[in-house]
Amino acid sequence: MDLRTKLVFALVLTALGSMLALGTVAYNRARVLVTQVDLDQIDALAQTRAEAVAQLVATWDERVSLIASRTQLRRSLAAHGRTGDPAAAESIRIILQDALASVNTVRALEVRDRTGVTVARVGDVSTNAADTVRPDRDGGSPVVFEGIAFEDDRAPALFFRTPLVLDDEAWGSLLVTLDGGEVLKLVESVEGMGDTGQTILVARDLDGRPHIVRPGRAGPSGPLDVLAPSGIIDPVRRTLDGEGGGRSEVVDGSGERVWVAGRPLPEVGWGLVVAFDEAEELAPLQVYRTELRDLALSLSAIAILAGTLLGLRFAKPLHDLAEVANRIRAGELNARAPEDREDEIGLLARTFNQMTDELETQLVLLKEYEKFFDVSLDLMCIAGTDGYFKRVNPAFTRTLGWNADQLLQKPFFDLIHPDDIAATEEVVGTLSEGVPTVSFRNRFRCVDGSYRTLVWASYPDPDTGLLYALARDVTDQASG
Repeated sequence: MDLRTKLVFALVLTALGSMLALGTVAYNRARVLVTQVDLDQIDALAQTRAEAVAQLVATWDERVSLIASRTQLRRSLAAHGRTGDPAAAESIRIILQDALASVNTVRALEVRDRTGVTVARVGDVSTNAADTVRPDRDGGSPVVFEGIAFEDDRAPALFFRTPLVLDDEAWGSLLVTLDGGEVLKLVESVEGMGDTGQTILVARDLDGRPHIVRPGRAGPSGPLDVLAPSGIIDPVRRTLDGEGGGRSEVVDGSGERVWVAGRPLPEVGWGLVVAFDEAEELAPLQVYRTELRDLALSLSAIAILAGTLLGLRFAKPLHDLAEVANRIRAGELNARAPEDREDEIGLLARTFNQMTDELETQLVLLKEYEKFFDVSLDLMCIAGTDGYFKRVNPAFTRTLGWNADQLLQKPFFDLIHPDDIAATEEVVGTLSEGVPTVSFRNRFRCVDGSYRTLVWASYPDPDTGLLYALARDVTDQASG
């Protein structure tokens, strides 16, 4: 893979990595923010629905109080209580019939005396419900909500009781059965609920069993354990038990996450929960994620194009320069990089060519020095203060008979005449201190065992510790 391709891939990966990192951070932060905002909104919606139910209960109380406030009703009940007059009971029935006709949400009315015996009853009264209602013997609160009864084919029935008092004396109770259609309308309203939002209202029936008052998107009324999604049962029970509301995230029976907010309804002993599917609430974020992915792909395409253009402008000239360097390394010293650019790469090419020119000049000089080294009649060498030759010229072999490998593999002290070793060691010590030596004489043993007298001129290099030496054979002069 050449540099141009690597550069393109690097740019693409950098762009993708940056987009993914930024997108992930942005999505997570947005998700937290949206979750917080939506939970606040759901909580506020639950509070609004709870206040609407409380207002509805207040309306029911007013209706019951209005019927009970009829003076003639209380007087007739008092007369019946004193004398047991059947005419008084008939008067009560007529008054109840008139009230039933005037209030369209009233299903039935019933008056009981102090002992709980029915004096008059009008409308459609559920016998079981009526029997469950407790008689009022001591006046009690003005209006008491007794409970709710669920029916399969119509709205639930709501039961209220209020004492009938005349001259500060309680003569009996008025039992009012109201139609629960109003609460169904409130629960079934989907205004502001989106596609999956629902209001779940739960109440205990007259036998104390918790029931769901039919939510708009969850089918008919029925037992809580049967109708409520498993994950929502606990929040619903808490509101029904009056343990407070609050908001939370739960998992329903199908494994979907649901956001819920609940409120207890102490006026009637009910509980209310507003629930939304998390998927619906986070749908805008999913759109954002998709758009972000498309943007990342677009930027990747731009990065590929930019990488290609940059590769053509920068990577190719660098690649060409590397090719020239390889040719020079292979011995093609006349190879040069093109200098047709005025940017940094052009400056690099010109500098590279200048270095190549200098290298070529130095190599020419080196070859000339090599020729002098090889053809010299004098012995020329490079040695170290460790007592070994590092390099010798052919004159050593012509003079001493040893080949170059033999000379490089053994200490040169092994070839020096025993009588000259001490003096040679002293000279080497002087050279190691950086002091040149001129006209030093010693004897070297030849391959045939004879000795040749050599006169040395040596120059040390303090930086490398090497000794550069030249010797001349003066054996014939010494013997003469």
